[in-house]
Amino acid sequence: MFSQNNKINDGIGVISSQALKNKYLPSLNGLRGISIILVVMSHLPKYDNDIYLKIFNGHLGVNIFFCLSGFLITTLCIKEKELSGTISLKLFYIRRALRIFPVAYLYLAVLFLINSIFHLDIAKFQFVAAMFYLTNLSYFRSHNFTWFTGHYWSLAVEEQFYLIFPFILKKSSNTFYYVLIFIVFILPVFCALQEFFPRINNSVLYAFTHYFIKFQSISVGCLFSIITFKEGFNNTFFNFIQSYKVPLNILAFFLIFYLGYDDFYSLKAICVNLVISFLTSYIIISNVPINNDIVYKLLNNKQISFIGILSYSIYIWQQIFTSGSDKLPAFLVTLPFNIAFIIITPLLSYFFYEKYFLSLKNKYSILKHA
Repeated sequence: MFSQNNKINDGIGVISSQALKNKYLPSLNGLRGISIILVVMSHLPKYDNDIYLKIFNGHLGVNIFFCLSGFLITTLCIKEKELSGTISLKLFYIRRALRIFPVAYLYLAVLFLINSIFHLDIAKFQFVAAMFYLTNLSYFRSHNFTWFTGHYWSLAVEEQFYLIFPFILKKSSNTFYYVLIFIVFILPVFCALQEFFPRINNSVLYAFTHYFIKFQSISVGCLFSIITFKEGFNNTFFNFIQSYKVPLNILAFFLIFYLGYDDFYSLKAICVNLVISFLTSYIIISNVPINNDIVYKLLNNKQISFIGILSYSIYIWQQIFTSGSDKLPAFLVTLPFNIAFIIITPLLSYFFYEKYFLSLKNKYSILKHA
């Protein structure tokens, strides 16, 4: 399917590893499964101890999703560009819409009904912000913020990123690469200047850094995808780290949880989060090639992988059942009954609703990826 002589003429090069040629990239669903477990557990009533808060960090779970998304989407786009010579933006956005929109808008429709019945007092403009993927903007985060659509901030970040950046990748992979370098490495310098020299922290620079820094973890995932395509899985450095993969993966997981992802805007948080994103992306690429070690087996465990398949649906629907709202029936929002709804609702949503749109999505991919 992929010719060794079929080269991209703007710097990426041919696919050098069979692992990247495969239609299915192993371990990604396992990482999604771990991520959604972190998110859900962070939204449930917490035990007041440091260990629980370190492990079940919902912001960390979302950050892992961002790294995964950046890596996977960039990988698929580069493979399409190598195979066909270009990226069909029309097909790209159709696929994104069929993956994201159906359950996202179904949730909002159900929430609108629940809001009317139980008088949750969700402002109408919060529904509008969620519908148009604007919830990450500071105005909607600070004015009449509601838990019920609050999780749409991460969807907004992803959709805004993919509204802009595929155009750059389509035009020039090298330009895309340097834009990623700017976001990942240069933008934190601007953030540091803001902190050390408050006088330059005017409204324009403030808005610029606060907006684009949210793309950092997605950009790290994208960057690792491009580097992997450039260097492949067979170079000396990758062979070296694969020789010590299990201890390095265990160390990476330990550091990710020990450092503690912090969603708050500060120079320290930006630097720590950048390190976490690099460690996460390292774990991603080191577990793409098929292996027989304990980490690979864990990430490809059937149960964890199945949770990963349902992760997007779980992420959307769990917000109702973790709200703790005293306006909703107690059995919907209190333990252990809400756990049952967090399990059952995504299952019904996925198998009786989403799968139809996912089957349509596959028809619009020249790579025929799930």
